[in-house]
Amino acid sequence: MELLADIGQWSWYVLWALLLVTASLFVYLGLGGNFIVLGLAVVHALVTGFDPIGWRLLLVLLGIALLGELIEFVVGTFYVAKQGASKAGVVGAFLGGLLGAVLGNGAVPVIGAVLGSFAGAFGGAVLGEYLHRERMEPSLRVGGHAFIGRLLAILIKHALGLIMVFLVLRATLP
Repeated sequence: MELLADIGQWSWYVLWALLLVTASLFVYLGLGGNFIVLGLAVVHALVTGFDPIGWRLLLVLLGIALLGELIEFVVGTFYVAKQGASKAGVVGAFLGGLLGAVLGNGAVPVIGAVLGSFAGAFGGAVLGEYLHRERMEPSLRVGGHAFIGRLLAILIKHALGLIMVFLVLRATLP
């Protein structure tokens, strides 16, 4: 009978792990996956009386989630500047990413926001750079860098989300 209890306990743990990993993937859809992981940890803490997940771990998870947001903003915005974009190209990438996310979400909810943010960052950087330099080739290069910067930002944010998942899973290991 003890064997069945152990199997059941590990089965729940595997489902918990899958839920956390799936939640972390929501960063690719622009839905705050790291905050969903934090929310799941808070629910677990509330249900279990903050044992094994306590306030200290919850604050660490909050810090990591906020760091992810900051890194996403900084890398997504300033990577293009580091690659030689003018201020107009940087501002265009930032505003284009925001506008693209809004318009994309209106066209195709959730997935459209992500695709729109990539396309908008590219288009905004190209437009801003073209208005500044009046040459298409360097403007397209800057647009490509804006796209890559946005992609790097999301990948870093997801890596931080996976660190959060690891910390939660380590704390809740049966």
